[in-house]
Amino acid sequence: MSDIEERGGTAVEERPSPAAPSSRRRLLLALAAVVLVALVAVSVLVRGDDEEPGGSAAAATQSSTPATETEPSLGSTDPGAQATPPAEDPQPVVDELPPSQPAVPLDQPAAAGDGITASVASVEAIDGTGQGRGNVSGPALRVTVRITNGTDDTADLGGVAVDLTHGSDAVPASPLDDPSQAPFSGSLEPGDSAEGVYVFSVPRDDRDTVTVSVGHRAGAPFMVFTGSAG
Repeated sequence: MSDIEERGGTAVEERPSPAAPSSRRRLLLALAAVVLVALVAVSVLVRGDDEEPGGSAAAATQSSTPATETEPSLGSTDPGAQATPPAEDPQPVVDELPPSQPAVPLDQPAAAGDGITASVASVEAIDGTGQGRGNVSGPALRVTVRITNGTDDTADLGGVAVDLTHGSDAVPASPLDDPSQAPFSGSLEPGDSAEGVYVFSVPRDDRDTVTVSVGHRAGAPFMVFTGSAG
């Protein structure tokens, strides 16, 4: 049949069937639905990977959170106990020097008050000879001290101390390790006396006033003698 037919003497043009456009529309809708389903599936898979336990997100969260630890306190086994500082050591007690008896002249005896008496037997000017490190030879005074035991017990002479000062300012004299020195030692029986010899460096021009102090044991009062040795 030709595209144009004659109907009642009038030419009629044949039109395409309306079914064709409807088929194409249905095809496009089907394709869009398939794409949408695919996108939804991909989204679900990605979300499942992110929420999987032990995944990278969880590991990042765990690593970014620092662990809080409590340091143990000193002297305590309780982890949460407060640190307690150690107790401070008490200050050492400084021993005070024993009191001295009133000074007496160089030629007079002195008493310690416990039965022991002492006297200065002699004060001699010598040229001292220093022996050993720190000893310097030069002008010196050699002092001989006598101690008498007036008690009923044996007196220990190992703790006897003899010191000397000179001048109006009471300058301490340096002991000199001279060969003639003979310090007290040993013990002293009741009623007996003993002598000890001590040498001190003293300038020749500063001997108008010298003071000799004798302590026969630790804690006992010093017996003090003063006068001129010029």
